[in-house]
Amino acid sequence: SDRQANLADEMADILWVLAALANQTGVDLSEAFQENIKKKTRRDADRHRNNTKLQ
Repeated sequence: SDRQANLADEMADILWVLAALANQTGVDLSEAFQENIKKKTRRDADRHRNNTKLQ
């Protein structure tokens, strides 16, 4: 659909800007993403287990 194509285009724009910012500031996005997942995993360890909607 046009709506989904537009949404995909906007998301791609965001990724482009994020990659440019990372390059300009020396941030390794792969490393940052992995560390962020670790943080969320620790923080939310029981969150989904206790969600009755997911059981």
